[in-house]
Amino acid sequence: MQKSEVLFALGIVVIMIGAVYGGFMLSNLAKGNTVSGGQVSSGNQSYDLTIVITTNNWYNSTIGYEPAFFVLQNSQLTSSANISLPAGVPIHVTIINYDSGSAAVAPQFANVTGTVGNVIFIANNTNINSTEATDVGGISVVSSQPVSFVNDSNIAHTFTVQLGSTTVLNIPIEPSSVETAVFTLSSGVYHWHCMAACGSGSSGWQGAMDTPGWMAGTVNVS
Repeated sequence: MQKSEVLFALGIVVIMIGAVYGGFMLSNLAKGNTVSGGQVSSGNQSYDLTIVITTNNWYNSTIGYEPAFFVLQNSQLTSSANISLPAGVPIHVTIINYDSGSAAVAPQFANVTGTVGNVIFIANNTNINSTEATDVGGISVVSSQPVSFVNDSNIAHTFTVQLGSTTVLNIPIEPSSVETAVFTLSSGVYHWHCMAACGSGSSGWQGAMDTPGWMAGTVNVS
């Protein structure tokens, strides 16, 4: 998928994010939190992080196309090699996944960890011409209740943040989905990685899997 196609599709995805926010806001209101402008307010400034996963990215002449994570900033897809976040404030993350396939993942990475309530909110689907669409307009948006795990046979990628060998955040990402969650990190230098075997080679762990800005990178929190 070319960047221009992705940016066009992002307008459609706004509808889906709204569906997710509905459940997200009701859940937080029930807990006594204040929700304003799609963000959780707990006395501290919050921060929005939007991650976009695309598939039609040229890696090299040997491997061909690989999936990659991008950060959406000012309507532009930018590298995810180095993600900078503020420390100690709620990070509202939205992950927009255009990858319709699934990949092998260890069972522990099917669980949601490190988010508020250890849950995520999922809507699908992001693929405008998906065969899963059932309505006349060609887009079928399905929202869900808070989810604490995803079946490990239905995971395309994960957004996993680690400090050393300790996993501090894990978000399993369903195929063709939009997912939202809130998390907070302390100051430090973390590393993020996709823990689903979605790269090249017989194991799926080659190519983009070890390349910063594709399926891995650094998270600088200060």
